[in-house]
Amino acid sequence: MKNLIFLCLFFTYTCFSSQIISGKVYDQENKYLEGVTIGIIGENIGGISNETGEYFININNIDKGKTLIAYFPGFETFKIKIEDFLNLSNQNIVLKEKIVDIKEVVITPNKIIKKNLGVRTKSNKKYCGYNSKNNKELYNEYAIKIKNKKHIKIEKINLNLSFYKIESPIKLVFDIYDGKKEFPEESIVTDYLSKDINSNADIYNNIVSLDISDKNIWVDDDFFVSVRAVNDFKGYLYLSGNIYAFSQDTFHRLYFDKWKKFSSGAPSINVDVKIKK
Repeated sequence: MKNLIFLCLFFTYTCFSSQIISGKVYDQENKYLEGVTIGIIGENIGGISNETGEYFININNIDKGKTLIAYFPGFETFKIKIEDFLNLSNQNIVLKEKIVDIKEVVITPNKIIKKNLGVRTKSNKKYCGYNSKNNKELYNEYAIKIKNKKHIKIEKINLNLSFYKIESPIKLVFDIYDGKKEFPEESIVTDYLSKDINSNADIYNNIVSLDISDKNIWVDDDFFVSVRAVNDFKGYLYLSGNIYAFSQDTFHRLYFDKWKKFSSGAPSINVDVKIKK
């Protein structure tokens, strides 16, 4: 009887000591959106929408005057104060697709140079990554800054891995940010850049690659390239990195917390590009 009373009291305390926001994320055609990142600006808490668009966030002890944000590449970013969001009839989120006029650039074979930019280190020492046994590692976003002054088209994003064990599927999402400021800020992609890894067999020669040659992504200045995991998977996946490159930086954040910079090396994230002469 005492145990039952204790459990009831514990359950009551848990319910009242936490405040969960939950809902679903849709597009304008009322279709579920999977992989949407929902969080609080300046806080390291958040959630990822699942295959039916559902999300959950614990906002206990969070200032209700802060801003809730929902981000999905190719869609307009959703922002609203938490207190206003809680006053709505429900906490479902509808994202509007971005309308972007992209002019295709046609390049002839004799006027391009193919090149690889970024960090290409290959080693068996882990630099950063994801482990299902460590929740603090699971949803981190890692980025590097690539210096550039040419007119280039990004064809492929590559990750060099140190070691991995994929026991259940992991979805990696990539992003490309404008590099005009010190930290990543404005995404320049208009599509959801993701890679599903279902087993170890999907990784060849310790490299994960995503072909984005059909996305027509051009840059003329410095830019950031990032990667993050967006689902609960079982196993681990770690990137190689150059731990002795003191002139390189690692940028990282959890959900929509402030970007942080670690100035002693960088993860092995690199891109294949075409440079227009």
